[in-house]
Amino acid sequence: MTMTGKTKLTITFALAMILGSSTAWAAGVDQKLHAMLPEKIQSSGEIKVGTEPQTPPYDFYGEDNKTIIGLERELRDEMGARLGVKFVDVPAQFASIIPGIQAGRFDMGMSAFGDFAEREKIVDVVNYMLEGTSIIVLEGNPKGVHKLKDACGLNAGAVQGSIPLQLLDKQKTLCPADKPLNVMQFPSNDQIKIALQSGRVDLSMDTTGVAAYSLQHQPAGNKKLELVSGAQYAVGYQAMLVGKDDPKLRDALAATMQSMIDDGSYAKIFEKWGLGENKLDKVTINDAARFADYMKLD
Repeated sequence: MTMTGKTKLTITFALAMILGSSTAWAAGVDQKLHAMLPEKIQSSGEIKVGTEPQTPPYDFYGEDNKTIIGLERELRDEMGARLGVKFVDVPAQFASIIPGIQAGRFDMGMSAFGDFAEREKIVDVVNYMLEGTSIIVLEGNPKGVHKLKDACGLNAGAVQGSIPLQLLDKQKTLCPADKPLNVMQFPSNDQIKIALQSGRVDLSMDTTGVAAYSLQHQPAGNKKLELVSGAQYAVGYQAMLVGKDDPKLRDALAATMQSMIDDGSYAKIFEKWGLGENKLDKVTINDAARFADYMKLD
């Protein structure tokens, strides 16, 4: 006999009461939020999330190198508790996540994604925090990079499909012919760090929160990297991505995150990870127009 989503939810809730904290996510189900979900997700009890676990403090591997932890992971756990479903992380390279949503491999993407007009044309964007993009260099800043325009004549690296890559490509068009900017693409931030330390690239760009956390936790023995202070670009929303054909999931995610903002659980997670400055009071959808100068350079 096939169980309905409601039957599964009832059984799961009962198991949670019996088994305790191991399935505690089901104990706080909000039936109104659960009912907003697409029927297929109510039935399966899962939301598949495309994420690149190389972006601390948002999504990254814990000490066991298997378990994904971070601010976004904790937000998903809290959303799952309210929706009565489990968010299943599917590790993927950043550039493959949007195509994966479009192909149905992921129900959503959550991996330090920014919201901008071009992205809104291909996916729906649920904005839940603010973020920016900063420049990273070797400790001591030997090339004297203080603004993005200082990158002309140097080698720069960014993750494939990322906002930092778009910023660097835009700056590349502004550099004089005798001082070209060479922009190199990498699959992950870890590979860019190695390229910086080896001198293969002179600078990189990354989400400010990701970069700040990563540089505070650099392993001993390697060449140190540092964030260039006073230079931040692409300040705007950070978001969850959902397919254009899935408005029910989009609206359920937005309503659930807003409920977390309203009752203070959202703020607690942000403060825990040292990102209180990035909080929003209101979740928005496809709102890139608010930051029309998102890609403004120096």
